[in-house]
Amino acid sequence: MYMQTILIGGGSGLIGSDLQLHLAELGYRVRILSRKKSNPEKNIFNWNIDTGYIDPQAFDGVDCVINIAGSSIIGGRWTPKRKIELTKSRVQSTQLLVNTINENTISIKHFIQASAMGYYGNCNDKIITEDSPQGNDFMGQLCGSWEAASNQLNPNIKKSILRIGLYMSARGGVYAILARLAKFHILSGFGHGQMWAAYTHHQEFSQLIHQIIQGDIPADTYNAVGHQPFQMKDLIRVIAAKNRSKAWLPNIPAVVLKTFLGEASATLLNSYRVTSPKLSALKKHSFSSLNEAIQQV
Repeated sequence: MYMQTILIGGGSGLIGSDLQLHLAELGYRVRILSRKKSNPEKNIFNWNIDTGYIDPQAFDGVDCVINIAGSSIIGGRWTPKRKIELTKSRVQSTQLLVNTINENTISIKHFIQASAMGYYGNCNDKIITEDSPQGNDFMGQLCGSWEAASNQLNPNIKKSILRIGLYMSARGGVYAILARLAKFHILSGFGHGQMWAAYTHHQEFSQLIHQIIQGDIPADTYNAVGHQPFQMKDLIRVIAAKNRSKAWLPNIPAVVLKTFLGEASATLLNSYRVTSPKLSALKKHSFSSLNEAIQQV
């Protein structure tokens, strides 16, 4: 079987690293774009968003481009400077890839663009699907601009957009942080704990990418989330139980989070009851519940 060559923008981050390992294990030839100097022997190719440069060798024989580049949304207040960085790292990186592909008539088969469940904005208890409207808060605008940056892609190239939830991996991110706190018996929740969220399990996400590349799933926009959304209080409970601990500390009050994080507290307090009827219809979920997914992290 012919195994395709995949180029990943943002391949050195948590999701990119997990994806790179999974695709390589399946036999794909995987390359990553990096701010480091090109090293073709290690499948690393330089790109510079500020100067608009990508090493041309990066695209030689590439079948699919996966763009998950973007500065971490978590990490302090969203100052005006930080908002510019969050936007630039997503929008300009996407524009650079699209422009490079278009201007050089690079004939890839598929362009897979990352986004996030923040696209929908704070939804309280409303059930969200891929057809739900874009939110008008900063996260909604950021994700909307991120996705729109790929709109000028050559229409002859298949394109899929994957809106990612709380990414679950033992290698880092939300789960790793909460699990560590649970081991030290200092795990607690946020606000009233009834905010909804959706997880993106690293195994399900990597499998989804593989199936899209292989054409087993049609090119489309998907909420790349688990079978069922959950409330944050349940996430805290399940992670504590897995680590043989108990979340005995009181939740951190919303007012405290807003005081210290300002607008960025939305990452902990917003409610995203996100579902994916499209993936459910295709029967592409490996786990039936949050508990089952967490046990397999």
